[in-house]
Amino acid sequence: MAGFLGTKEVLTRERVKEILRNKEYSYLEEKVSILEVRDDSLVVRISFLIEYHKQMIAIEEKEPIVIAFKDFKVEDWGGGIRKEADIE
Repeated sequence: MAGFLGTKEVLTRERVKEILRNKEYSYLEEKVSILEVRDDSLVVRISFLIEYHKQMIAIEEKEPIVIAFKDFKVEDWGGGIRKEADIE
């Protein structure tokens, strides 16, 4: 018997993936933190905060991610009005 408040949903990894896939959340915050800058790469941690049925759910990488600078597109936009040139 569920009671007058209904059954409490137990969140699993699969259910959280489904919530994200179906956009069932009412709030989403995305955050990328730069942990370290190496010679040719960045070490980052990605996290998300979502609100689902008045519950806040935090999703965070277990291990930091290393991304090589060559994987980034870097542009110099000057005063922000137009693209000036690519940075090599």
